[in-house]
Amino acid sequence: MYKNIILSIIIVFLAACSKPKPEIVPSWYTNIPSDYKLFYAVASSDTIEQAKKIAIANMRERLCAQVNLSFDNKNHKLQKISKKSLEKIKQYNIEVSNRLSLNRVKLEKSKTFRGKELVLISIPRIKLFKKIKIISDVKFHRAQEADKRALNKNAIDRFMALELAVKEWEVLASLAEYKEFLISTYSASDEFIFLNKLRKEYKELKDSINFYVLSDGNSRIFSRTIKNAIEAKGLSVKNEIDSKNSFKLLITSTTKEEKEYTFNKSSTLVKLTTFDNEKNKVSFRQHTFIGKSRKNYKEAKDQAAIHLHYKVKKLGIFDFIGFSK
Repeated sequence: MYKNIILSIIIVFLAACSKPKPEIVPSWYTNIPSDYKLFYAVASSDTIEQAKKIAIANMRERLCAQVNLSFDNKNHKLQKISKKSLEKIKQYNIEVSNRLSLNRVKLEKSKTFRGKELVLISIPRIKLFKKIKIISDVKFHRAQEADKRALNKNAIDRFMALELAVKEWEVLASLAEYKEFLISTYSASDEFIFLNKLRKEYKELKDSINFYVLSDGNSRIFSRTIKNAIEAKGLSVKNEIDSKNSFKLLITSTTKEEKEYTFNKSSTLVKLTTFDNEKNKVSFRQHTFIGKSRKNYKEAKDQAAIHLHYKVKKLGIFDFIGFSK
């Protein structure tokens, strides 16, 4: 009997040893590695090649998500990022990750699990950093040069220069954060300081610049379009000179009316002169606008006003009134 018990134990033990071990998902798949040299991503598919392609797409998403997470930090070096700016930054973060060339990723590991191929890929962080830095350096240099060119100029010239730089504010912020995320020893502090300064000065100028628009009787039909274009820039139009950044825009015009075949033709020479708050002339420009009508000269002049509207839209209000870029 004792021998039978021992034999039963041995049979159970051998049966247990011969039982196949359950498949386990590799740890590198469930917990993606992280280090300062390489950036990783994983994926699974029917073949290793398909899994690798999916892993590249996952790498782009993961990279973007990590950079987005940095901007969600309330103590980010960019102070008080507005909701609108944050949305633009995150949109550009997607563009950056989608444009990066990832065709030389390395297949670190692979494993067959329940009929699927699991893969782990990597790419050197320094490679991504260098690609982004090339673009970033060009854009930051352009913005910094625009800032320098406007030093010691009047408020409008400075506003125009800063406006060019501010247009890429969210792009510059995104690129700076990508660089800092990819290389742990890299600091984008100077870039963020510049961006904070740029945004602050631009806002201060926008809030302080005011135009006092005056027009003679013949020019009233044109003045509304010009006022609207100024306000569309975020600047104010008031009937007074109330600060050092106030400007007086004088609109005068002469109209010539004549018959041209069966048309009533109206030709108006519009002169635009801008003075600063100390009555110094700071800009001048003139344009001629022609309108035609079979009905009457008033309708012809209305057509000329429509042409003025389109020219303001084409040139931009500052170019239109005589400020060069």
